[in-house]
Amino acid sequence: MFIEDKIKLQFYLYSAILALLLYDIVMNLKELRIKKRISQSKASFLTNIPLRTYKRVENDPSYIGTHKYIYAYKKLSEFVPKSSKNVPQYKITVVGAGYVGFSIAVLLSTHHQVTVADIDTRKVQRINNREPIFFDKEIELYLKTKKLNLRATPIDLDAYRGSDFVIIAVPTDYDEKHETYDMSNVINTVHDIRKVNKEVTIVIKSTCYIGFTESLKDPNIIFSPEFLREGKALLDNIYPSRIVIGSDNNKIAKQFASIMENEALNSPETIFMSPSEAEATKLFSNAYLALRVAYFNEMDSLLSKFSLRSELVTSGVSLDPRIGNFYNNPSFGYGGYCLPKDTEALITQMKDVSNNELISSISKSNRSRKEYIAKDIEKLIKPEDTVGVYSLQAKSSSDNTRFAAIKDVIKELEKRNVHILIYDSNKMTLDEFKNKSDIIITNRYDSLLDDVKNKVYTRDLFKRD
Repeated sequence: MFIEDKIKLQFYLYSAILALLLYDIVMNLKELRIKKRISQSKASFLTNIPLRTYKRVENDPSYIGTHKYIYAYKKLSEFVPKSSKNVPQYKITVVGAGYVGFSIAVLLSTHHQVTVADIDTRKVQRINNREPIFFDKEIELYLKTKKLNLRATPIDLDAYRGSDFVIIAVPTDYDEKHETYDMSNVINTVHDIRKVNKEVTIVIKSTCYIGFTESLKDPNIIFSPEFLREGKALLDNIYPSRIVIGSDNNKIAKQFASIMENEALNSPETIFMSPSEAEATKLFSNAYLALRVAYFNEMDSLLSKFSLRSELVTSGVSLDPRIGNFYNNPSFGYGGYCLPKDTEALITQMKDVSNNELISSISKSNRSRKEYIAKDIEKLIKPEDTVGVYSLQAKSSSDNTRFAAIKDVIKELEKRNVHILIYDSNKMTLDEFKNKSDIIITNRYDSLLDDVKNKVYTRDLFKRD
């Protein structure tokens, strides 16, 4: 008994010492934050911990010792505050208040005078009222808590007068008839800018085909692609994976690069290249992401056919560090606004290249996946069954339904005369939807479906986008 008591005493003693050490780390986190003049809001962004949760690390002892807070201490320790001295303030106009344009406008308006110009008057009004115009929790937080030098206006020539930079982030939809992007929005915007501001630096963020920017023959135009996720656009601007500047004008290239670098909380690599090389970087980046989605979807289709556990095989494959455990969650197919059109545009430009089989097969694989999903669902239902579609969103972290893969699955099911019921919270309750549906299909799983899990069809193996 004495030995057992001694062991227990040692255990309690070591636990107490460990708790004190961890408590000291957590308490020093607050001191460290104050010493480095980091606000709690900024610390939340630096550590990627929700603000409400981050505040508890400094006040709630029950959170002591959790790994995310030790990680937070490490992140704040590594943070080197940037000097704001001698950083010029610019007058910047952003044309287009979509995911790309509005997230950049919000980011830059913390240090610069930013005007957002858009054709949608409802968006203009919401922005001026500091209301979010799409789902992005970081943007919502900035609108609520930050002092932003930001205003919105309808698109007109006055928006371009006196600007130091004009950033173009207007849509460039893929024109299937001509097998290229419809660049008319960008071309018209450039022409309007030059009517009233001959020297301003124009930065094109809209996706272009390779060679477009150089075809404009304007030395004061930069092509600088974005690499953003829907629902996390501001976060990806704050922590950019890289900054790519496509310009043959060294002076304006470095000037714009310094603006973006100053806003980044990490230390991204900045790469300078020609405009056409920057355009290629954007297209090949998105084509690779599409290829990766298609690859894991094809693997999932085959494993499902043989009744093998796809989540285990996918995990086993992804643990190879050369492959990586990311962008590997099976889905109904890739969708959204960027991947489909950018892949198609690249395929078109590679038609004259002899060994273009890999890139050209990506879209074909994606179409086959949607057909496979529809056939798989059809096997599970009776002719009189109702197939409920839980969400039309491309991913759970976005409110965007444009070109979502599930829409093509619906079309395939409709060809087979399957009765479809799409959940609309404005027309029915979730319980009504569940009761009316014999099977529920969803590209990404939601815990709200836990009570009817037995009739949910999804290929979402890892419950993440």
